[in-house]
Amino acid sequence: MSSLRSRTIRHRAVAGALALCLAAAACGDDDTTEAAGDDTPSTDAYCDVASAVNEQDGPPTDEQIGQLKDLAPEEISDDVASVADAIAAADGDLGKALGDDGISAALDRIDAYDVDTCGIEAGDEGGEDDGAAGDIDPAFAEYCAASAALDESEEAPTPEQFEELRTLAPDEISEEADIVVDALIASDFDFGTTFADPEVSAAVERIEAFEVESCGASPDEGDDEEDALVLEPTPGATLVPVSGVDFAFDGIPAEIPAGPVSFAFDNDGESAHEMFVARIGDGFTLDELLALDSEPTEEQAEEIGGTFGSPGDPTSYVNGDLEPGTYAVVCFIPGPGGKPHYELGMKTSFTVS
Repeated sequence: MSSLRSRTIRHRAVAGALALCLAAAACGDDDTTEAAGDDTPSTDAYCDVASAVNEQDGPPTDEQIGQLKDLAPEEISDDVASVADAIAAADGDLGKALGDDGISAALDRIDAYDVDTCGIEAGDEGGEDDGAAGDIDPAFAEYCAASAALDESEEAPTPEQFEELRTLAPDEISEEADIVVDALIASDFDFGTTFADPEVSAAVERIEAFEVESCGASPDEGDDEEDALVLEPTPGATLVPVSGVDFAFDGIPAEIPAGPVSFAFDNDGESAHEMFVARIGDGFTLDELLALDSEPTEEQAEEIGGTFGSPGDPTSYVNGDLEPGTYAVVCFIPGPGGKPHYELGMKTSFTVS
């Protein structure tokens, strides 16, 4: 993710498509029961719209949501309206909408209706190109939705979100969820220290494997810092050794010559740290960018690269061909009390000339 936002603590999951939001199944054809009366919405019409939404690649349009609310049979009209209104209130954030217990219950009732009335077996929704949404195990939909909401948030996860995940965690990963949440509580939600613990790291890996299998997430989905680590400098580049400590970057000079540069990052602290490097746009300051409520534009910040390390990890590198300007180095990992490391002092800038 090319942004000056919290990027390191992530949870793999996929938000449910509209199959889990409004219809949950591709509905039947002529064998469905049509409601009597000219003013009563047709079950066929409801199923047709729900099926079309379920099969499309993108999210539902406002028009489609309105059609589903208008066409929903009486048995589920209140539930469809509740789900649609929740999506609208969440500004289209399906993960946030699906994370609500009341909405989850409404979806269960919609699912049951689609199975009984539209003749679709549970789990058969969607076509072969539906992708991740069709791969979500219905038994874990509520957990997957809560995990997706956490993953999609631009803010650091809150203690309440982790407690919710612990509560919703299926038996298959309940032990792992306890390990992670208990460790976070013990460290006062110091993410860097917690995730540097090998036991916690192993638990997270097992949770991610479960989410790939049961939430429909692709093994390649998301950003995997360890897989992306660069372990060699650029040949002939200016070498800048950097030590990450709790909580600062040591070794970065005030000025670096333009051209190829390799930052050699070692974590010499007790917490996990990242080193994120970006060129600051002309007319902006690092503090101004960190104070933004949204991702900076390309004019405000240009990502050079980043790396990540737990204590004792081998040296990794951030390589870039730097043009003249002012550059930022930041660690976004949440630390004690959930504060990102940059708020504790782990940020700096340098000039390239």
